[in-house]
Amino acid sequence: MEKLANFEKTLKELRSFISMPIENNRDVAGIIQAFEFTFEQSWKSIQKIAGEQGVVIGNPKGAFTYALDNGWITPESEPRWLQLLKDRNLTSHTYREEYAQEVVGRVKNEYLGMFIHLLEALKKQSRPASTSG
Repeated sequence: MEKLANFEKTLKELRSFISMPIENNRDVAGIIQAFEFTFEQSWKSIQKIAGEQGVVIGNPKGAFTYALDNGWITPESEPRWLQLLKDRNLTSHTYREEYAQEVVGRVKNEYLGMFIHLLEALKKQSRPASTSG
C-alpha cells in the first residue's frame, strides 16, 4: 500500500498529537498543522487511486466528491467533509486563536474518525482483486 503510506503516516502523527494534553498555543498549532498534513495526504491518496482508474482530479473538493461517488465517504458524512474542507482552508490562510480551538475540537471529535474511515475504505479499494478459477 505504498500509495497510502503518506496518508497513513500523517494520520498516525495526528493521532499522536491529539492523544497528548493540550498545554499551550504551540500544542494547538501542532495539532492544526498535523490536521493540515493529514488533509493533504487524504485527498492526494484519493487522487492517486482515481488516477489508476483513469480519472484526473485536480483539487480536494473534486477528490472528496469522487470518494463520495465511490462510497469511500458516506452520504451522511458529506456535510462534515464540507466543514472539514472549510476548516482546512481557513486554518491554512488565517490564524485566530478562538477558531483554532474550535477546529482542534472538531479534529478530535469528528475529523480523526473520518480520516480513519477513509483510509480503511481506500485500503480496501486498492487491494488487488482476488482471482478465482
